[in-house]
Amino acid sequence: MHGMEGAIFYLYILGAVLATFARIWLLMGVSILIALIMGILAARVRSAGAIIIPLTNVLQAVPVVSFFPIILVFFLVRVPGGLGIELASDFLIITALVWNLILGVYEAVSHIPEHFDNVGRVYRISLWSKIKKLYMPASYPTIVSNIMPSFASGLFYITLSEVIAIGSRTYQVFGVGGIAQELVASYNFGGVLVLLGMLVVGISLNFYFIINPLLKRTEKYTFDTTAAIESREERRIRENVFLSNISRRVNQVVNTSVSAVTAINRFMNPRSRRERRRSQFPIPERSLNIVVGLLLVASLSTIVYLIARSGFAEAFTSYLLNIGFIKSLIIGVSYDLLRVLIVFALSLVTMVPLAMYFGNKGQKSKMSTGVFQILYSIPAPIFYPLIVVFLTPFLAKYMGADLAFEVNVIIITFLSAAAYIFFNVYGAVRAIPTELKTVTKVFGLKRSRITRYLTFPASIPALITGSMAAIGSYWGGLMVGEYTVVGDTHYSVSTGLMAMLDKAIATNNLLEADAIDIFMVVIIVAISFLLFRRLYSYSKRKYTY
Repeated sequence: MHGMEGAIFYLYILGAVLATFARIWLLMGVSILIALIMGILAARVRSAGAIIIPLTNVLQAVPVVSFFPIILVFFLVRVPGGLGIELASDFLIITALVWNLILGVYEAVSHIPEHFDNVGRVYRISLWSKIKKLYMPASYPTIVSNIMPSFASGLFYITLSEVIAIGSRTYQVFGVGGIAQELVASYNFGGVLVLLGMLVVGISLNFYFIINPLLKRTEKYTFDTTAAIESREERRIRENVFLSNISRRVNQVVNTSVSAVTAINRFMNPRSRRERRRSQFPIPERSLNIVVGLLLVASLSTIVYLIARSGFAEAFTSYLLNIGFIKSLIIGVSYDLLRVLIVFALSLVTMVPLAMYFGNKGQKSKMSTGVFQILYSIPAPIFYPLIVVFLTPFLAKYMGADLAFEVNVIIITFLSAAAYIFFNVYGAVRAIPTELKTVTKVFGLKRSRITRYLTFPASIPALITGSMAAIGSYWGGLMVGEYTVVGDTHYSVSTGLMAMLDKAIATNNLLEADAIDIFMVVIIVAISFLLFRRLYSYSKRKYTY
């Protein structure tokens, strides 16, 4: 890019933006397909849910750089040339897009009112019909509400996904990531601002021509079970009491006749007790649980074996059996957990009220919500060097260099994933059934009571889903913030697990990076099982329409 001037420079940046957007949307389609398969499977097959959801929570929290040793072995070495680099980049982008989509589909399908499934069992509706006419429509609002944060997440990690740096080796595909790193390395902050401006225009066009039309369609996919949509003729008949009574009587006669015909048909075509048991699905359901569980365990075992052979087994024996190294990991993760807790508290205080406010406004807040989503999708790692270079010296005058850099880390971590909470809660508020909102208007309830007894309880499942996604992604924000390089200057926190991981990757010490990954996975699994699985089960029992 050196020597480029005028129109050629701008066209080069524009081409990079278009290439990145095309790459992200193509992989978004792949991620949605994966999310539908995995989310529905986890929600409807108990053994699958016990494996997929904890695994998704773990993988979501694993920063993109943690996959570098894996892609080095499976893509960059085994698939030489540009194809291997492109596949490696695509794999990393999918890891930034797919996890919260899986959790969103799981949340939507698992909270489908039970009587919908019961009707399907009574009428022996096929599995494909259930998926097509029940599970996929139920998932549509959560998928759409998570597309924007997934899109933002893909852009957030684009500097790491399109430019894979391991020690002194760099693998790069054409796109925004490579352009941004070249501009920062040459201290061309004016070029960075030009790149950011083009990204804002591109994000705006994506929102208004793709995301916003999809959001409008979500209003069709809510479980308004009592407030059915009536035709003009039906509404006219209901307004006439006399005709309404006649209509009710006719319906009673018809229903009685249908019941009689059904009973006669059962008498003329008796089924054995075994067939009746089969129609209730207990035996196939148990078999399905066993088969799916075994298949997932076998697949997971194979993947773990291949990953272990790629270096993780040696990392365990070389590092994780060292007491001194374990102590440094515990100290580092303690600092990072404190940072995550601070950022999570800030996210709850800011994002939940905003999401409820915009969600209750409906179409009236379309413009404000759009501006918010566009601003939040601007990839913070691209302008993070500007924050480090200009904000750190200013804050250091009042609080010292170390604390000033900690503020930068909190900012970038907040920007990395707080939107997950906003978009999930916003989608839940928009999806509150119409008849429940109507009741609040009929009784003239105050806003505080509506929030306490309707809006907030209705948002809890989505809030838990968003929190799972956010806390998992905060680790990626810490990874970007705790260690960064601007030109020839290195900025780093004094203590942090993600800083240790960044430094291990930067020095090409992949065994140490693998050991840190293993330790981090253990911590994330513990958090998932001890906290989020219980919260999710509780929300499913208590907060379902």
